Amino acid sequence: MAAKRKGDLIIIGGHEDKEDRKTILQEVAKRVNGNSKHLVVVTVASATAHQQLAKAYIEAFKDLGVPHIAIIDIHRREEAFDEANVKKMEKASAIFFTGGDQLRITSQIGDSPTYQCLQERYEDGCTIVGTSAGAAAMPETMLISGDGDDSFEIDTLGMAPGLGLLPGVVIDSHFAERGRMGRLIGAVAQNPRNLGLGIDEDTAIIVHNEQRFEVIGSGAVYVVDGREVGYSSLSEKHAHGILTIHNLKLHVLGKGQQFDLVNRKPIEPSAEELEQEEEAEQKQEAQRANK
Repeated sequence: MAAKRKGDLIIIGGHEDKEDRKTILQEVAKRVNGNSKHLVVVTVASATAHQQLAKAYIEAFKDLGVPHIAIIDIHRREEAFDEANVKKMEKASAIFFTGGDQLRITSQIGDSPTYQCLQERYEDGCTIVGTSAGAAAMPETMLISGDGDDSFEIDTLGMAPGLGLLPGVVIDSHFAERGRMGRLIGAVAQNPRNLGLGIDEDTAIIVHNEQRFEVIGSGAVYVVDGREVGYSSLSEKHAHGILTIHNLKLHVLGKGQQFDLVNRKPIEPSAEELEQEEEAEQKQEAQRANK
């Protein structure tokens, strides 16, 4: 029997466009409107700006024709046990985690009825979306702190267990904008089993059944592969100072590019796909010119 297909993951690098083309949010709306037409926005990551975040997403998604938008706003862990919040999630065809602090997401909902419902909905094909902190929380292991300097100091990196929705990766957001290459390399060095995914602002990856992803949005996605690393100063008995690492592999992917997560390599587009992409871009440009 073929393995059951999970839902898609849409993982956003933060600051996605909510007012103009809304390219990434359109992808979310497409999945909502093609199913039960219920979107749930979860603002648990934000301790203070949750109302403003909820309002911004309600306005953006209403503009995109999403008819039913519910907010799950969890301030205390006991609220993750609230049956009303679970029922909201049960109806969702897409669940959207906003930005803030990724530790708030895991500490407040981890292994609660709300989290268990999230897992069940994902297994049943529901699309799970995360932006900024919501993106960082998606994997089994998440980055929670670390300087964004070009040269990475070994002692500055913080890691913690994530939501466990995407195995074998670690994710960093606001990537080029905050100079986070050094800390993503540091995260990969800690366990080269994990691919490092750095996602720029207004950029996202759409992950299909944990097998591959494609890039959408205006920026780039950086894939750091440490599988062939031969030496890392993290292996020293008293590792400290600047991280030294050899034989690291880097891929940089733009809009429309795909990556095979199983075989750890980019998927080369066919000539037909390139031609279709060029025609689509020309059509979009013509439409904008006629407005």
